[in-house]
Amino acid sequence: MSEQTAVLELLSAQVAAWAAGDGAAFAATFTEDADFVSVIGEFIRGRAQLAAVMQEGFDGFMRGTHLSEPERSTLRFPTPDTAILVTYGVRVLRRGQPAPPHSSVQIRTAARMNDGWQFTSFQNTRIAND
Repeated sequence: MSEQTAVLELLSAQVAAWAAGDGAAFAATFTEDADFVSVIGEFIRGRAQLAAVMQEGFDGFMRGTHLSEPERSTLRFPTPDTAILVTYGVRVLRRGQPAPPHSSVQIRTAARMNDGWQFTSFQNTRIAND
């Protein structure tokens, strides 16, 4: 499997965990010490805290949501063990409802670990004038 495929499969696992409402599975795509910044500017540090915060959201205001496909994305490898994945134009969708007016751009940094790739940082920003 290519490195590009491995990182994109990690993203697919993250998207599937969101759709399943599974905070632990979502957080499992991250390193133990990951940094996560949500679209509202909330800073979350570490896999355990991320799992708890995401599960709280999935059990509450994010229940029944899933992520749209990005309008475009880029993936580059500045070093053999580091990947930068940018997804642009992602929306949080709720079944049976129209798409929200705003979308986001996310930047994920992935690191090659002993057992494969994991995200180690995430930044989510609402796109202005969207």
